[in-house]
Amino acid sequence: MTAKVLRVILAALAVALLAEVGGRTVVAASDAPALRWHDFSTELKVEQMDELGSADLVIVGTSMAQQALVPRHLDSIGDRAYNAGLNGGVPVVAEQWLFDEVEPRLGATTVIWGLGPLDISAVYGDATLDAYESALETKDGAPAASERLAARVSALVRNRTVLRDPSELLGVKATARRNGRADAAEVTGPSGERINFATAISPARAAEVRGRITPFALDRDDLAAIARSVERLESEGTRVVFVELPVPPRFEELYPGGPDQGDLVRTALEALAEELDVPLISLSGEYSNTDFVDYTHLNEAAAERFSVETAAAIAALN
Repeated sequence: MTAKVLRVILAALAVALLAEVGGRTVVAASDAPALRWHDFSTELKVEQMDELGSADLVIVGTSMAQQALVPRHLDSIGDRAYNAGLNGGVPVVAEQWLFDEVEPRLGATTVIWGLGPLDISAVYGDATLDAYESALETKDGAPAASERLAARVSALVRNRTVLRDPSELLGVKATARRNGRADAAEVTGPSGERINFATAISPARAAEVRGRITPFALDRDDLAAIARSVERLESEGTRVVFVELPVPPRFEELYPGGPDQGDLVRTALEALAEELDVPLISLSGEYSNTDFVDYTHLNEAAAERFSVETAAAIAALN
């Protein structure tokens, strides 16, 4: 190697080092690093799982499962429990999340899958799936994989989406990221559980939830994702338990065909459990409107009661 070539290499390395240091400094000063997951709650859960290192029991599902199943009340089933439920984490999302992110980090021997109407509704979950598969940390392809490897050591790569636009670090977008992280931390418990107990019962909220089940039909892709996941988990020696999540009467009144359409969900879950030979815990009929903060999420006392009852029911399976 000639002296000239060596000088060029050293100069390039010096420039890269200065850029890296500068990038780290700017991002640290703004306190608004790039979001590399599809939402801030997911980012926080990855950090929690990395810190936890392992868990005997993992909970998956949507935000309904996040709020209904409180890990500290399920620790009796295993040494440690973690709630890996995601906002909008329908089965086609949960399948990828579980095998690509959760199990490699925690190595659970039992998976509790909280299931309800939104998990298997054909008109709900597509937006979350698209966001999940588009996020920098979870999208497929060789370029994305290469970027993830580089991002582990380089702040420039990790934050390239914000460093190329000053408004991302100094303006409204930076404030939104800071607020998004703060909001996620406020409503996420230490073991991944959702702790958002703000009341949200309004015509607008009802219309939003109604849109998630209208028209109501079972989603074949989600049902297939559940079946694939169970088969893979059991082949790896992991036990799976289904838990039917409760919904209030006010939710069932939103079905386009009337409350009786809720029976279709129960029948589908029972048939799925029987087909896959997976135990199904059903305690949902014991909860009323007053046990919910909105149309789908249990309040704090009801979530604790549901978790305790679920733990007892699972223990009775042994």
